[in-house]
Amino acid sequence: MSYSGPRFFAWCDEAERIDAFTAALSELVVPGALIDLMMSATISCETRSIDEVLAVVRAHFGGQKSAHVGSGVRLNDSDRVITFDLACYPEESERRHPYGPLKVEAGERKCDFYPYEIPVGGGPRSIEAEAAVACHLIQGDIEDLLLRLCAPDASGRVPTGACTDKEDWLAPVEMCATYNANAVELARDLALSWVSLHEKQSVSRIAGMSLEALHARIDAAPRGARVPMKGTHELSSSLSRETVLKALATPPATLLDALEAAAVPDDTWRAAEPQAHEIMELLRQLGEAEGEGPPAFRAKVTTRGHTRFLEEHAPFHVRRLPSGGVMLATHPYRTLWPLWADALFVLGLMS
Repeated sequence: MSYSGPRFFAWCDEAERIDAFTAALSELVVPGALIDLMMSATISCETRSIDEVLAVVRAHFGGQKSAHVGSGVRLNDSDRVITFDLACYPEESERRHPYGPLKVEAGERKCDFYPYEIPVGGGPRSIEAEAAVACHLIQGDIEDLLLRLCAPDASGRVPTGACTDKEDWLAPVEMCATYNANAVELARDLALSWVSLHEKQSVSRIAGMSLEALHARIDAAPRGARVPMKGTHELSSSLSRETVLKALATPPATLLDALEAAAVPDDTWRAAEPQAHEIMELLRQLGEAEGEGPPAFRAKVTTRGHTRFLEEHAPFHVRRLPSGGVMLATHPYRTLWPLWADALFVLGLMS
């Protein structure tokens, strides 16, 4: 099955992986929905019982036998129901080819998750406002699904996770969202990114490393070592070893405050918001209308102009979670690097 929607990744110790899979599955599946489980060519089942699925997984998981479940999920923010695939990989499988070790793929087709068209009024069109609406329609679902995978309960089994519209778990600063169970270790995103990019390591293989171990790897690198980044200006086009070491030495609260300050929407986004709110109000009225509703026509929001606007201007969210964790997020077409670059620059850490 080919997926084009966003992908969500999470890491936890193998000893707790089945429990994390269990908690995420219970949080994702629409009650009573049909569940397809596949573990190998000879081990599979189709049922509406989560308990039956978990019994098969617990009996066979391990070695090269991973668990793949397909079912339906109700998105809490938009109240839509779409398909999802939840996978859980044992350590032996991860060593051969890193996939997860926990992964959710949302939507069988790209249009299942991302809006293809939206109704707009009869006035002048605005690509910027339409793109902003397309962002509003999915941003809450992105953040909700990442939390349902990483933190479906208060166990804290999953220390870190992320989301992207790419195939693999990339460096955290190249993802569109990250989750850290402990805000004190927020700098892990930066350290993990540097080690992954500098040593060409799969994030899935090293996501479980302690912050101290990551620090030691960075400290052992040659002075002046840098990794290239997709930045919009010279100061953000690369990330240096020294910048990461200084960030690791910065009090976590100071780092978090700087990220929050850097997450203010830019002028271009703010200029598009008034018309975007008008379109959102039209959507609300159409949703409540028993008859035809107000006049509107459907505008395609997947053009290069819409996409480019989101890549360059989609806002960042910095969420301090009640559990003590933190989530950084933006639209899947954008990455978190501009947020980090701005925060590091304000703190005087970029070099």
